[in-house]
Amino acid sequence: MNAPEIALHHQRLAARTAQLRSQIQRQQAELSGDPAVEGLERELGAAAAARQDLDLRLRDREREVESQRGRLKARERDLMSGRIKNPTELMKLDEEVRHLRTALSAQEDTELELMEEQERMEKETERLARSLEAARARAAETAPALRERIAREEAELVASESESASTWEQLPAEWRTAYRRVADRVTNPIAEVVRNQCQACHVTVTSNGMQVLRRAGLVQCDNCGRILVVA
Repeated sequence: MNAPEIALHHQRLAARTAQLRSQIQRQQAELSGDPAVEGLERELGAAAAARQDLDLRLRDREREVESQRGRLKARERDLMSGRIKNPTELMKLDEEVRHLRTALSAQEDTELELMEEQERMEKETERLARSLEAARARAAETAPALRERIAREEAELVASESESASTWEQLPAEWRTAYRRVADRVTNPIAEVVRNQCQACHVTVTSNGMQVLRRAGLVQCDNCGRILVVA
């Protein structure tokens, strides 16, 4: 291969190497912690915490209802005992009983709402637990194949890195210098020329530039600065 072909091949190897590193990193992260499993674990943890908070609120409400019910029964007994003869006091006591009944009814409604919410949250927690169990089973089932894929790609990465280093050493010094300089600015420092146009920026290469390219000389695009090679 001549210098342009080596440079283009090196760029392709570099791109493949970067792709392999990214894939391996992503798959290793997936192997160490499956995103679906982790997401369901967070959801289940939040649901369990919310359920615990609701249970505490419901227990507090039940105590309040029982206390209110006890006060009501006591005042009802006072009202029905016949001990209070004063009409004004009887009216006040009757008003107090009616108020206690209204308050108790409101608290019982709230208690019922909390119990319904508790039942709903219990079903949701059970659903999340089942989903988490299934996700863990899927992760365990796919883990061996994922490990094999990582091993294959790691082997390919080693080969790609080795070949990339070899092609780099084959490049003439001026090509390596130009490659590094352009690579500091753009991801792909090499651009192919098709029908006299740079395929990176689509600017037409000059006639003189094309003559140099046909002789496998070092030419950079007048517009984007990439090193040009004839496809």
